[in-house]
Amino acid sequence: MKLLTRMISAVISIAILLSALSACDKSNDDYESKSTAETQIQSVEQTESITETEAVIEKKNYGEDLYLYIEPAANPTKYYWAKESGNDAMSQAIFTRQQIVYDTLGVDIVGVEAPGPHDYTEAFKTTVMNKDGSIDVMLSHSYLGVDGFVTGNYLADLNTIPEISIDADYWNSTFMEDLSLNGKMFLGFSDFNIMYTHVIAFNKELMSKYSSALSESVYEMVDGYRWTLDQMITLANMVYVDTESNGKTIDDTFGIIGLQDFPFSGFLHSCDINLVDMDADGAYTVSVYNEINKNKTNTLIEKLSTLTKSDCAWFWPYKSENKVEFYNGKALMSISETYSLPMYLDYDIDFGILPYPMYDEAQKEVGYRSLQWGGYICVPSYTRNVSMVGDTIEALSYFSEDVNVTFYEKLLGKQASDSPDDTRMLNVVWDGICCDFAQAYFNAISESYLLYMVSSLTSEDATQSTSSYVASIENSVNKKLSKLLKSVK
Repeated sequence: MKLLTRMISAVISIAILLSALSACDKSNDDYESKSTAETQIQSVEQTESITETEAVIEKKNYGEDLYLYIEPAANPTKYYWAKESGNDAMSQAIFTRQQIVYDTLGVDIVGVEAPGPHDYTEAFKTTVMNKDGSIDVMLSHSYLGVDGFVTGNYLADLNTIPEISIDADYWNSTFMEDLSLNGKMFLGFSDFNIMYTHVIAFNKELMSKYSSALSESVYEMVDGYRWTLDQMITLANMVYVDTESNGKTIDDTFGIIGLQDFPFSGFLHSCDINLVDMDADGAYTVSVYNEINKNKTNTLIEKLSTLTKSDCAWFWPYKSENKVEFYNGKALMSISETYSLPMYLDYDIDFGILPYPMYDEAQKEVGYRSLQWGGYICVPSYTRNVSMVGDTIEALSYFSEDVNVTFYEKLLGKQASDSPDDTRMLNVVWDGICCDFAQAYFNAISESYLLYMVSSLTSEDATQSTSSYVASIENSVNKKLSKLLKSVK
């Protein structure tokens, strides 16, 4: 995806889109009157040379509803479907995208929120088995249930749906290829997917006090590919205020804070280390501790372990109540999920955004990597109208520029053009989005808890070495990966 190169046209078109939306008759549920969406389609056609969009969405009239089944933990429903155009810009942009799809294809999007991450799988499987047509497209969890959908033949290979232009710039084909099985793409990822990953949020007021010791700003570090693990740790170590002069407590001010659980997996991937990779023979094997990665993984674990135990850091385990809230101004940096950033806007804190750091400056050729935690676009193996589903998915992906820009503005709490540094950082994060094969198919190797190895090995009470941890699970995981691959013909 080339969101960065398309931002200019998207910022322009969102103004057109939102002003036109305000003139729409909200009571017209059937969209029978000439919609301003047609004007928007013409606008997109006029700016094709700017956006470098490869596909042309051909106008059709299916006259059908499309049922979009949304797993809400990884894909908050409000970011993908709107029953009506509300007062906020996000719902307006989403609702208008639905109008555009209707005017282009005659397809009305109907959002169906799934019961939750642990319950959504059975409802989906039942629908496919019964061929009742109540689910046309699913936004899945990032890993829960995914392997069962694939091995149980519940998902269609997106390669077999000709209406989907996987090579277009609004699809992340490389990402999808990395998660393919025997050449079959079951998991889609396009501009329709709203970014859900983790970033390093920082307090700009505190940063101005402590960064004078640095030779350049943190934004310049990122731009010059000098934002590394060591730089992040150096910054964190600059800040510790013992508020009550009674030693490290939750009431102090820290250099870095955050949940020490699944967000720690992101450090592994930002340092260009995958848990699982394909070997020369086409088999998926554990790669986190192979000859290429062993030294890096050891160093990463050692540095994060030292950071965890230092005064400058306050990390907490999953569901702990001993949290330090970033919006209270008690930390220089915070490991924050992108979905939580708008919450900071309700408090008196001026914050900036950075990607997770690279391992070192030698990683420049690879760049910044951000482990995604959102779901995937999935099509049921039984679909009542494959062409309608393919065309609709393509249109939703193609017409998502304005929704993405609006989401950026929601994250930043201002127009994107008013915060160029942070907008640029979000583009760095988005352009570096990645997934690990072990994450997507985590359930298939669940006994290993491979995905959570970084948080397990860096916790304050950790006793196991990295080598022994990997050695205890590697053979078992490799066998399960082989079984997974063989299960898909």
